[in-house]
Amino acid sequence: MWVLWREALATTWANKVPSVLVTLLVAVMVTATLSTVGRTAAAEQQLAQRLDDAGARVLTVTDLRSRGLLSPSIIGAAGALSVAERAVGITLTVDMVAGHVGRGGERVPAWGIVGDINDVATITAGRAPGPGEGIVSEEGMRKLGLQDPYGWALEAAQQGSQEATIVGAFRPKAPFEEFDAGIAYNASDADALTLSVIIDDSRHAASAQRAVLGLIAPPDPSEIQVESPVGIAELRRQVLGDFGNFGRTLMLGVLGGGALLTGIVVLSDVLVRRKDLGRRRALGATRATIVAIVTCRTLLPALIGVALGVAVGVGVTGRLGAVPPTDFVGAVAVLAVLAATISAVPPALFAATRDPVAVLRTP
Repeated sequence: MWVLWREALATTWANKVPSVLVTLLVAVMVTATLSTVGRTAAAEQQLAQRLDDAGARVLTVTDLRSRGLLSPSIIGAAGALSVAERAVGITLTVDMVAGHVGRGGERVPAWGIVGDINDVATITAGRAPGPGEGIVSEEGMRKLGLQDPYGWALEAAQQGSQEATIVGAFRPKAPFEEFDAGIAYNASDADALTLSVIIDDSRHAASAQRAVLGLIAPPDPSEIQVESPVGIAELRRQVLGDFGNFGRTLMLGVLGGGALLTGIVVLSDVLVRRKDLGRRRALGATRATIVAIVTCRTLLPALIGVALGVAVGVGVTGRLGAVPPTDFVGAVAVLAVLAATISAVPPALFAATRDPVAVLRTP
């Protein structure tokens, strides 16, 4: 085997023109693939990530008549579903003011959270609130005039009786960015007005919707309003499918064209060197040896071409801000080597099946 590789390397070096042509063809093939299909793959990955963000995976159910359909037990059961990443209930939003200022102070919205408040907020100071306690955002602190995330707040409406002791600060988690404007307080014992279920995967949107509605089981479907990500999930499937089909077709075209040109170069080299190959056959080389030499002579410059193509292709896509995923780059490199190597097999078989005596007699 070592002798075969050494012979292939020697003949590759000796025949520089076809070797350089194969190297350039493979490099161009890889660069073109990464610059076209690679950018498509990068765009597909970015689109999939955006469609899979928490904001695109939210199933929202609203109790339109406040009939107690969204009890704490229902919310806990929804969060325990295998297709749910997390689930929280939200009570009716009220306006609150700083307790030390009174009802004439600046108002901030306050949301009562039924369930684990850590599902909607990251505690940045203080501690998680217990019943009757709340946490405030940085924007809420500024509006309430709080130097530290501690104090108390009361409902701004004159007839309102809602109060909350502020025990910490928070930063909202997606998709609850609106909470950054005020206060989130613990309302774990109350019935929620809205149930938000963040689905673990957008592809499970339809099954998640069926499961959640099965838990709630409203006596009258008109009593609830459902905002579902099922449409987004279907759009994701269709768009990513179109991206994938386009990318595969384009890749096959680029790799197929490159392989065809590589095969023509190898065939031309075989025809030019037919006497050398015929001499080897006359001296005892088997057909398999001839095929192996011709194929290896294509493989070696193809590997160099792949390295050059990957470097140039990644550089080009990097400047365009659409670098393909690493696994895609690796797959293209492997496919380019296979395409170049396979394209050398027919010319190699042609050379191996020629009659060495007839070849040597050809002027």
